Amino acid sequence: MSISLWFIIITFLILMFAGVPVAFSLGVPCILWGLVVRGGIPITFVAQNIMGYMLSFTLISMPGFLLVGRLMNTCGVTDKLFKFAIAIVGRWRGGLAHANALASMMFASMSGTAVGDAGGLGLVEMKMMKEAGYDPYFAAGITASSSVLGPIIPPSSIMIMLGAVGEVSVASLFYGGIMPGILMTAALMLNIALRAIFTKEGRTWPKTVIPWKEALKTIPQALPALGTFVIIIGSINGGVCTPTEAAILAVWYALILGLCYRKVTFKNFWETLCQTIDACGTFMLIAATASILAWAFTIEGVPMMLRASLGGLMEQYGQTGLLLVCGVIFLILGCFLDTGAAALLTAPILMPVMKALGISLVHFGLIMVVGLLIGIITPPFGLCLFVVANVNNLTVKGVTKEALRYLPAMVIVLILIIIFPEIVLWLPRISGLSIN
Repeated sequence: MSISLWFIIITFLILMFAGVPVAFSLGVPCILWGLVVRGGIPITFVAQNIMGYMLSFTLISMPGFLLVGRLMNTCGVTDKLFKFAIAIVGRWRGGLAHANALASMMFASMSGTAVGDAGGLGLVEMKMMKEAGYDPYFAAGITASSSVLGPIIPPSSIMIMLGAVGEVSVASLFYGGIMPGILMTAALMLNIALRAIFTKEGRTWPKTVIPWKEALKTIPQALPALGTFVIIIGSINGGVCTPTEAAILAVWYALILGLCYRKVTFKNFWETLCQTIDACGTFMLIAATASILAWAFTIEGVPMMLRASLGGLMEQYGQTGLLLVCGVIFLILGCFLDTGAAALLTAPILMPVMKALGISLVHFGLIMVVGLLIGIITPPFGLCLFVVANVNNLTVKGVTKEALRYLPAMVIVLILIIIFPEIVLWLPRISGLSIN
């Protein structure tokens, strides 16, 4: 590697480990590289590069989907979804834990983020589990783990960013995430079921049996909220809307739902808008600075170097071997970087290389998403571990210990996605969407 490239990498690592925010850790080395190392690249070019990404039509959909998830929290939909999930699986031993995973899967079709799931639905789930006599750390562990489902099942903020920076169809990524999301939910619930059968602690978990008459009443309460997923996916698949237009349609639906439930007021709607803007500002700033890094790496010839090295790896071990190596890299990156930042850092560099090697970008994109997301429940920087520990006044160490029990199941799902690409590609293919 050239001295210029080492300058960018070392400066980035120094700033990141010094505690500088990720956006500035990415941007400052690139600006210094342009001004000093490369002999005075005009600063206006940097600004133009940033605005080119910020004005991406695909990226504009992200605020819409984030707003939908927050509006659903404001509308009180989380309670209805959790009660519906309890009615379905509460009869099993450890029923509330099963309902936790199932409700997270349903709420994922509205939230699009892991933190939104953990901080919204997660509060309801942990409160009910604690009141039912479950250990608080067990409740926090499954809540943190099930929050991983948020960005896997569409709509997903990370998939939108991948689509924008990696030039991949967002609709294809959305459809590609449905089966892995269902598989991840099944893996979490299987883990809970095995512990309920084979562990001493699991055999003490209670069942939460709701009479069938009451259980049937939860269906009409949950259906309007679940209609959000149908609107988003149905409008995209029917060719009625682009993902960006579907996001706006879902926002109107969520707002109308909130008015019908009489939960939305001007005050809480304004607070919801402010929370969405705050979250989007962080994502957008990271996306902008990551675009400069991708541009700098392209000039330094990083894609060519990666293509040569990864191409050799593929010749030696095949496509599956190459993707397994990439999966390990994403798992490691997820332990140290925010999921969005890691995706924006790697996607602009790796996506063109994978395309040149003939690997489906939709398949590779889902491997990246799942691999990086597992990092949100792994130390040292598992974001959702801190969220659930903070809202319940628990130690991060105790929550981490419990959440890591689900790590093997998640890694197995990642391996299955790598070995069997059709898990990801089947739905986009039968829907007539691009998988490249």
